[in-house]
Amino acid sequence: MAFRRSVPQADLRAKLTAEQREQHATTYQSSRGGHFPKPQQPVPGTPKKKPRG
Repeated sequence: MAFRRSVPQADLRAKLTAEQREQHATTYQSSRGGHFPKPQQPVPGTPKKKPRG
């Protein structure tokens, strides 16, 4: 039986581009009990989407 080699998270993180790191960033929210993805922020100058129907 072969041993599995674990890859450190720091090595994987070093291979990501700045855009990918920002996309997968998390923030700590004590009220929810852990790390969660950042909420989507509106981009200035982008029109709001209107619901259809």
